[in-house]
Amino acid sequence: MIVRQFLSWVRTAPAGERAEATRALARAWLLSDLSDEDRGAAEGALLMLLDDPSPLVRQAMAEVFARSADAPAAIVQALATDQPSVAVIILEHSPLLIDADLVDIVATGNSETQCAVARRIGLPAPVCAAIAEVGSAAAALELIENAYAELPPFSWDRIVERHGHLAAIREAMLVLDDLP
Repeated sequence: MIVRQFLSWVRTAPAGERAEATRALARAWLLSDLSDEDRGAAEGALLMLLDDPSPLVRQAMAEVFARSADAPAAIVQALATDQPSVAVIILEHSPLLIDADLVDIVATGNSETQCAVARRIGLPAPVCAAIAEVGSAAAALELIENAYAELPPFSWDRIVERHGHLAAIREAMLVLDDLP
């Protein structure tokens, strides 16, 4: 019942108010002890809000779900492929994105989304290799500066081949104590 009223209200509310209400609904989905029926209704409402014309609404949802392993996977997947202002926080922090998701995003994303992936803590070797192979120079720089990235030796070589002509890349590599 409350979700139905929420959906009725959200059609005419200003973007800022919709964003705050979406943030509250997402928090309730994560933290409240909702019945199965209410949880399903709230998730349905959140899925509908993925189509909201304001990025503020989707960004509010992304901020709540970004670091949660309990967030609805379908919503996280949708937010990860949204415009960069929405996707970046999910790409950088969500534990629900697997290596294959991240590799696909690196291959199809722009520099901003590639950089978000490159900043992830515990970035595994396959994702590092994808960034080294097709990532922008900015993403390669983020990767070099990420102390938590598992960058394989062949990826170092690929970064040098692709971006070694850039002073920022060379400088970032040369200050590393464990540079292969």
